[in-house]
Amino acid sequence: MRVLANKDFGTRECPSCACEVPANSNRCPICSYHFPAPSVRQRRLRFWGALIMLALIVLFYVIR
Repeated sequence: MRVLANKDFGTRECPSCACEVPANSNRCPICSYHFPAPSVRQRRLRFWGALIMLALIVLFYVIR
C-alpha cells in the first residue's frame, strides 16, 4: 500500500508514554512502542459493519 507522506492522518496516543503519534505510524518515535496490527476478526467486523451501513443507506433512499 502506498502512503502519501504529506497527507494528514490525524494522531493517536501511545499507551506506553502518552505521546501523540501520527495515526499512520506503526511505532512511537519516543519510546519505540510497536502498535499492534488489526486482527483478522477486527478487519472482518469493520468490513461487515461498513457493508451493513451501506445497505441501510441504500434502503433508506429506496424507501424514501
